[in-house]
Amino acid sequence: MLEAFKINCYPLNRTIRVSIHLPTDYNKTRRFYSVIYFLDGQNLYNKQDAYSEEIIDLEKTIEKLNSDGKEAIYVGIAAASNPEKRDLEYSNINLAKFISSSIHPFLKVRYRMNNYIYSCGWGKATLNVLALNQEEAFKGAIILSPEGNEDDFLKLKLKPNNLYYFYSGEKELDGQCLLLANKLKEFLPDGLLVTDDCAIHNEINWQEKIYQALSYLIL
Repeated sequence: MLEAFKINCYPLNRTIRVSIHLPTDYNKTRRFYSVIYFLDGQNLYNKQDAYSEEIIDLEKTIEKLNSDGKEAIYVGIAAASNPEKRDLEYSNINLAKFISSSIHPFLKVRYRMNNYIYSCGWGKATLNVLALNQEEAFKGAIILSPEGNEDDFLKLKLKPNNLYYFYSGEKELDGQCLLLANKLKEFLPDGLLVTDDCAIHNEINWQEKIYQALSYLIL
């Protein structure tokens, strides 16, 4: 069950599209669910919404997780309307601040969420995905093929006891993603780092990795 709405974000001077994927039995139970916030929400479900024809196809992953008995609420936060604006927004943590101060409190009132809240993203979204874990509400993060400035990551006040899942292909972006993934592992030594010899840096490669990561995080 997929719902969506738009919210004005004054710090970013734009409207953010938020998608909510609820468990199939959500309206038949009183259960409270874990929540995963996905950045780049425009690339989760529909090719017509994505920047290109490559999507995560999160619906298939959710079906597999449901069959494993792992149900959750999935929140997609769409990026800016074009890749250049996306890159600019992801160079600072204003988006993460808005999610934690405005979007999450609003959703928590509207939906039955438990205390296990996670963030997920890839590439240049890394800084904001991690920044959400400065907040008390968030309990972990999934970082796929990280990109960004190592110094910006190290400035974050992250909780080391959170659950962190890092993935990188050894050949992605000429090894730069793996280098950053290893740095994050040093910074957060209790995090799980998964690597392989892949050189593909796009949503197709990340589909299976997201299933593995969510299986690791969702209780």
